[in-house]
Amino acid sequence: MIALRALLAKLRGRPIALCDVGDVDGLASAALFKKRHPEGVVILVGPSDVKKWWVRAFTWDFVADLPCPGKAKVRADHHVTNKPCAEAEYYDPNAPAAAVLAAKALGLENDAVAKELVEAAVQTDTANITDQRVRLLDLAVRYAGRGEKYAIVDLLAVRGLAALEEGPLKKLAERGIERHNFLLKIAELLPLEESLFIYSPVRLGISYRMLTIELEKRGVQFVNILVRRGYRTYRLYCGAHKEGRYNCAEIASKMGGGGHKFAAGAVIKAPIYNVTKPIYALAELLKPNVVYVLGKCDNIKLPCREVPVMSRGSGD
Repeated sequence: MIALRALLAKLRGRPIALCDVGDVDGLASAALFKKRHPEGVVILVGPSDVKKWWVRAFTWDFVADLPCPGKAKVRADHHVTNKPCAEAEYYDPNAPAAAVLAAKALGLENDAVAKELVEAAVQTDTANITDQRVRLLDLAVRYAGRGEKYAIVDLLAVRGLAALEEGPLKKLAERGIERHNFLLKIAELLPLEESLFIYSPVRLGISYRMLTIELEKRGVQFVNILVRRGYRTYRLYCGAHKEGRYNCAEIASKMGGGGHKFAAGAVIKAPIYNVTKPIYALAELLKPNVVYVLGKCDNIKLPCREVPVMSRGSGD
């Protein structure tokens, strides 16, 4: 369905953009593209999706906050593990957010709405949120479905953060607050050790990235959360305190992903003959004294402690 959306845009001669689906930075970059090209079409995907054949079949007019999709005219990115590839690269691994570079690439550096979106991306990507509106936007994006995220992009492109005052985005933020309160309860159940390896055998309907941030705020230096998202599919979320010695990009790269030193991740596919292999592969890298399991320690042949939580449905 997403591929068809891109194909129809190409057939109609509309510019197309490929942006990260996962966070405010990706959606802010997408909104900047829509602000510059109202007739354009945005496609939202995750970093692992850029390897898919249909993504590589297109020449993208604009790419933001993602690895190289194969063929791109303009790309804006700041991930140290994502190498430049486009005809025109706005790439700076020292930039606080991809949206900073996207605004420059699209010639929107002096636009008032664009400045709001860039600042929101910077605050969320650096985990230093000082504006309550940005906090609400972050919560709305974290818990929005893909269709809802396309609606968020359109609203932000026209209204900027003022869109939070309107029904659709306001309701999404309210839902995000409810889910975040559940996340805080989980954080209270976990110990504040220097390094934590957390395993979630089911998706709990929370933002695991935000859980890493919350634990870092409470004093944990290094958090790795491995979430089982299917029979063979796992998602790694790594967070490291900015004043610490740990490197998330290094761990994520060894697990087949990438990102920054202080925040990185990976989508991992286990072999059919050994569907729990990612758990032990990550344990081999981290060498934890114990694995904290958000649920039951069933069939885990590692020292583990159960953290009693109740699932709230699918999340990230």
